[in-house]
Amino acid sequence: MQKMLATALLSVALIPGALTAEEGFTADPRFPNGDQVRELLAEGVKEYYAGRFGNAAKRFHDALKQSPDNKLCYEFYLAAGDGLLVAMEEHDELREVLKDLLRQARIYQKGLRQDPKYLNLLVDKLEKSEEERLVATNELVAVGPIAVPTLVARMNDNRQDDMRVYCRIVLTRMGYRAVIPLAESLNASDERLVASVATVLADIGDPRPLPKLKQLLDAQGTSETVRAVVTNTVAAIAKRNGVAEVSTADKLYFLEALRYFRGGDLVRDEMVANESLVWRWVEGDGTAESKLTYVRVPRYAWNELMAEYLIFEGLKNYSSFAAYQPLLAATYAAQDAEAQRRVRIAKERTSPTMNPDESQDAIAERVLALSEMNLRVKMFGAEHLYRAVQQSIVSERYDVATYLMRLLQDHSIAHPDVNLPQGGLSADKPGTVLVAALDHSDKMVRYQAAITLSHLDPTLKFFNAEKVTAILADAVGEWGNRVVLVVDQDYRQRNVAREQLQSKGFRVFAVPDGFEAMQRLEESPIKDAIIISGDLIPTVRDEKGGIIAVDEQRADTLVGKLAKDWRAEKTPVFVSLPDNPELAAKIQKAFEGMDNVKGFIQKPFNSVEMAGMIDTALKTAELPNANREDAEDISLRAAIALQQPNPSSTQFDLSKAAAALATTLDARADALRIETAKALGLAATGPNGEVVKAMINKVTDVYGTQDATLTPPVRAAFLYAIGQLNPNTDAAVEILLKALQFSDADAAAQLAVRTAAAEAVGHATAITPELIYKYQLQQRLDVRAQGAGAAEGAAPAADAAAPTN
Repeated sequence: MQKMLATALLSVALIPGALTAEEGFTADPRFPNGDQVRELLAEGVKEYYAGRFGNAAKRFHDALKQSPDNKLCYEFYLAAGDGLLVAMEEHDELREVLKDLLRQARIYQKGLRQDPKYLNLLVDKLEKSEEERLVATNELVAVGPIAVPTLVARMNDNRQDDMRVYCRIVLTRMGYRAVIPLAESLNASDERLVASVATVLADIGDPRPLPKLKQLLDAQGTSETVRAVVTNTVAAIAKRNGVAEVSTADKLYFLEALRYFRGGDLVRDEMVANESLVWRWVEGDGTAESKLTYVRVPRYAWNELMAEYLIFEGLKNYSSFAAYQPLLAATYAAQDAEAQRRVRIAKERTSPTMNPDESQDAIAERVLALSEMNLRVKMFGAEHLYRAVQQSIVSERYDVATYLMRLLQDHSIAHPDVNLPQGGLSADKPGTVLVAALDHSDKMVRYQAAITLSHLDPTLKFFNAEKVTAILADAVGEWGNRVVLVVDQDYRQRNVAREQLQSKGFRVFAVPDGFEAMQRLEESPIKDAIIISGDLIPTVRDEKGGIIAVDEQRADTLVGKLAKDWRAEKTPVFVSLPDNPELAAKIQKAFEGMDNVKGFIQKPFNSVEMAGMIDTALKTAELPNANREDAEDISLRAAIALQQPNPSSTQFDLSKAAAALATTLDARADALRIETAKALGLAATGPNGEVVKAMINKVTDVYGTQDATLTPPVRAAFLYAIGQLNPNTDAAVEILLKALQFSDADAAAQLAVRTAAAEAVGHATAITPELIYKYQLQQRLDVRAQGAGAAEGAAPAADAAAPTN
């Protein structure tokens, strides 16, 4: 009876079109086929109750063919109720068609729940009959954070004590989802409202408002009444969360901001629960009322924007707290790095976006808005930036750490001779984090640390300096590496797989379940291969302990979901098998016929076997564009970094990178090949240059093989390298003779190549008379007549060939 009453109330009381008499709303015009659609939907339900599920599905399909209004689908959803719909969806014949019907219903519901008129109507119903108040309360709780401003505004109305109580009840029941907007409402100047909000927060017991609550206790302007309520709220929250002693407000602001900066599953859940909204309390100025406002932000930026807000709240009240500045620098860097990462992901998209913030236009808008963010980060100066790198690495925000280290390539900012440690790692030297990063397990952190130190080329003999060139050599070869995602519930197996694949040069991300695997697919870099444990055990259950049937719970359904996802549809999947032979055979059989499964990997993992299977599957596959661009960018920046030290005075042995540089001359990107050739030539001029010069045959072989396809800039770079290594070998001489007469439709390009060839000849440490004669004879110009002027009455001279003696 209660269920029927609630459904009736929702159908009649909560749809704007049904409230015309009481509320003055204008009913939406009915579609001409509305009655027919209702009849078909009703017949579908009758067929379901009769056990004729196929007929029921046909009736629902017929209803959808009439292109029903979203509102009509929403009416069906309300009339049927969740219980009936869940029961019907358990039948295969009905599952897909009901998904289509509910999708349209939820589109209407989402728009309805954001309508201020609808929200005010719901709040008005709180003062009606008990039945209406119950239904309105449940709907407001379901609406979530967007309803909080309306509820807070009614709580702020001193004329309605009963309404204040009803609103507090709704907010308390909303719980977790109401906490962030309620915490922002504590900024109100109305003491009665602040006390009411604090009381609600005490009932909810969530610790997130503690920074603001403790700040209110510190503030001199807080009244005794509010102070007493807030004190009780802090005590209630501390007791609920088992906290013996609540930290000071300055530290609480820092810790809460740090939590958002670090992100993770819990923060992602918060973002979803808060619908990626950020909140601000706007105090009235006499012409406008005070109110709680919100703005929707990109989902991927929500946690950093929350962190930024909390840091500024902390700085406003506790400016001497030193830890805020490095965290703010890291947070700014995270916003910029994340936006740039989204650009790369968007380029790979081949299907329509699921959310507005995923579109290329939206991402481009954000990148433009953040175009000067790096300037804000630079303003923090060396010490704060070094501390920000440290905070980013500890927080496992390696993308942010590399962003910050790139800014520290500027000698004027980094001051390496002051900040780097000498005898060993030292907490007194901020630059210690840069040196320590050379030993970090994440190779992108190692690469960027080495790149930064090479750019700085410090005169100070610092600790770990001998590792810089070797790491840069690895980075130069990064352009061919691949990215693997490992899904395994056993942390030991995840760690073994990560370590073994990393030892083979793969970049690895390891996650415990299918849910996090799907989250990781949204992140750059795009995954080249995925390894999934075949014996994943479902962990998510309903309130009765039953397993919730979602694709992420089991390996076979996860593989099927990946095959339909644009981010992974072309990604080869490997299934790892347990030690038990019988279980392994059973699992393997379950995956037969799945096109995206390319092989099975037996546990315990073997690095050679894993790497071999992945390499075989990827042998004919192209790297995803975003991955290739990322890898080639690292290689390019490493090659440029190897050109920064002064070969005659640097403490870095540049010759250790020579083999990697020579190999990379075959890379696919011209920009990378140009910088690699330059770096190789420069390394040949250092103290150990003979090691580099021994690679001249490798350089001339690549040049000779690709002579017909080399662009003028690449050709000129090769010629520079040949000149620095050894321009006197037979192959080098042949190349240079031809290059000295290089022709191109672009006169500037032609001159650049000829100049590089001539300079390469001149770079030889010694040259025989015979060889210099050979060059000069080929290049000799006939300039006998030029400049003599025309003699009066003289006949024009016939064309003459260049003299041969």
